[in-house]
Amino acid sequence: MNRTKGILAAGSLTGLVIITLLGLGFGNLSALVSGGSSDSATAVPQDVIPQEPQVNTTDPAAEEAVKAWQDYSAELEQTVRTMQERESAYQSQIDAANNTIVNLQDQINSTNSAASNGGAYYDDDEHEEHEHEEHEGFEHDD
Repeated sequence: MNRTKGILAAGSLTGLVIITLLGLGFGNLSALVSGGSSDSATAVPQDVIPQEPQVNTTDPAAEEAVKAWQDYSAELEQTVRTMQERESAYQSQIDAANNTIVNLQDQINSTNSAASNGGAYYDDDEHEEHEHEEHEGFEHDD
């Protein structure tokens, strides 16, 4: 039973792909390969959305499948545009945060260098005395 379902599913998907290719036509592929008109550049702009081809089938199931595929494709294109807009917004926020971090690091570094050059005096004698007192508290009995 599982094998039959698998064969039916594979056949259905293959049929959908074939119907889609026939519905969209192979004429668009030859136009892209030949470069279109002789006046246009070889590169296709990314913002140009190709026109949806007309479906020339009499099978209503095929027409519905192609329409569903076109609707899904349009939704995906809109999703990609939204994601690209969000990515650019996030990238600008990341750049602003990085600039803030660099500025704060520069301020901290300049403050630290001014403090170290400002003649801060560290009394080594008191520090050594304190360490010595700590060690005196621990006496070892043999």
